[in-house]
Amino acid sequence: MQTRISLYALSVFVYSLVQGQPSSAPQHLAHSTPSLQFLCGIQAPYGEWSPLARFVSGLNGSVYPLPRDQKAAWTRHAELATASWANAQARYLDPIDNWRERTLGGGGSSELAFYPFSGPDAANVLAFFPDARRYLLVGLEPVGCVPAGLSDYNAAYFSALRRSMDAILTVNFFRTNDMEVDFDSANLRGVLPVLLFMISRSGYSVVDVTRVTITPWGSVERSDRGVPGETSGIVIRFADEREEVREMYYFALNLQDYRLRRKPGTLKYLASLGEADTLIKSASYLLHTPYFSLVRDTILSKSRVIVEDDSGIPFRFFNTSAWDVRLYGTYTEPINLFRNRYQGDLQLAFASRGDVRPLGFAIGYRHIKESNLLVATRRVAQADRRDRILTRP
Repeated sequence: MQTRISLYALSVFVYSLVQGQPSSAPQHLAHSTPSLQFLCGIQAPYGEWSPLARFVSGLNGSVYPLPRDQKAAWTRHAELATASWANAQARYLDPIDNWRERTLGGGGSSELAFYPFSGPDAANVLAFFPDARRYLLVGLEPVGCVPAGLSDYNAAYFSALRRSMDAILTVNFFRTNDMEVDFDSANLRGVLPVLLFMISRSGYSVVDVTRVTITPWGSVERSDRGVPGETSGIVIRFADEREEVREMYYFALNLQDYRLRRKPGTLKYLASLGEADTLIKSASYLLHTPYFSLVRDTILSKSRVIVEDDSGIPFRFFNTSAWDVRLYGTYTEPINLFRNRYQGDLQLAFASRGDVRPLGFAIGYRHIKESNLLVATRRVAQADRRDRILTRP
């Protein structure tokens, strides 16, 4: 009998290594396995993503059996994560929610919310566009993975996770240079843990996570089906309180023109997108340059509504015959790092228009009294929507 138990424990342990997840062996056997040295993959412990998302987000530490020191590390993580999230809610997310209700609430929404240059910032796109069915985020950072063994969810891992989110939870944007380091550290690999954290903390339940790729012919396929891939990503399915399932896609992709031209399938995929509501914030003014014209043209051709700070598409691109443009907050010159991206025409519009409204929260690279948003609504979309309402049986 003893031999059989030992063989069982060994076989389950080997299986867990192959599958990239901890075993479902009894607790006294599972704790006897050695450290996996942070082996990781796109696989939740015991195959269940909702408990993992709540665990890493500091919402539920009782979903897994943990030794005392690991439980203490999680408890500390939960305390610090809860405090940081409460700060982000009070300073940014709740005010965004109130502003959205007043500003965008009556205009309907698109099925797709598009957030280029996002990194793993799921929180803001969910706050600005909570009624979308699909979310498309694009960032430079790799998808990464989650630890395969429960023992690797330790104090060092939780500390690295919180450190990777310091900027987004305090000043409401990720710093690109910091992300290059944070998401390639010994304790944290890629953006997947942060996406799980933000979706779960935003009040949703993660259903599952699947690694996907954009193929050379422009479709999105599961990566495990052996199809050739151009651009790697993941899709996270998550449910709201009514148990309606939505999807969030994240693709690791450089949106610069010469990079995109090397990926014809990815360009075809972007061209196939339907009508979208688009968010652009803290985008390093990349869309001001001629080197990001492809994604800029995609946004302008696909968007029903564009919500952006002044680091997004320059004001001069919004032809008043095609777009209804509303301005919020205050426009001042960009911070010193981007001082050559000053827009005189936008400054004149803020100074001369009598319908500029207050904003009430900080966004982009400025403080609350210096922040701005531009909301551009396609006039054709407005007319089409009115026609559909008038002709509805």
